[in-house]
Amino acid sequence: MEYLKQSKKLQRNIIICIVLLFIVILAFYFYMFNSGLSKDSNSWSNFGDYVNGVLTPILTAINIYVFIKMTIAISSLEERRTINANAIEEARLEKEMHHEKEMLMMQLRKQEIDTFVKQMNRIFDYSSKENRIQSLQQVIDYLTSFCETGFKWFNIDNNNHTKHRIGYLTVSLRTVLFDLEDNKQSSEELFRKIYDAKAEITNTLVEAALKE
Repeated sequence: MEYLKQSKKLQRNIIICIVLLFIVILAFYFYMFNSGLSKDSNSWSNFGDYVNGVLTPILTAINIYVFIKMTIAISSLEERRTINANAIEEARLEKEMHHEKEMLMMQLRKQEIDTFVKQMNRIFDYSSKENRIQSLQQVIDYLTSFCETGFKWFNIDNNNHTKHRIGYLTVSLRTVLFDLEDNKQSSEELFRKIYDAKAEITNTLVEAALKE
């Protein structure tokens, strides 16, 4: 659009310039040779030679000027098109990279949630006392590690609250572990609180993953 405007403006200026030149040439000729309209063909031939001799170099110079201007305008237009095309391509690549990054982050969050759920299910391993002690210790170690590294995959608004719930869950599991090592029976109330904390944390992680 900008190129067409410039081209039309240039054409208009050239036409005005040629008309003015032609008027000036005629005015100069009749000023110098003011003898009215001649009936002699030789006079008309001389007039034609005069106009042709004066206008030809001027029009040639104008033609060269127009050619240079058009070349510069076309080059500028192509450069802008190239810049726009590169900008569009960069925007497309950036969008694709952002999408791939989001897909990767979603996959990492899903894996972290699956690992969390799998670890939490080990809390209720009743195969044997030794196995249960080992499972509880591994879950406690996992929760400690999760608080340090696992949260980086999730954008959780209530981060401190969730960490507090994980801390509470860890302490509760240590209580169950100590009771088990001392051959004591943990209360049902404690197990209920452990289950509620586990469910709350799991739901928080799932909601955070879906909200991203």
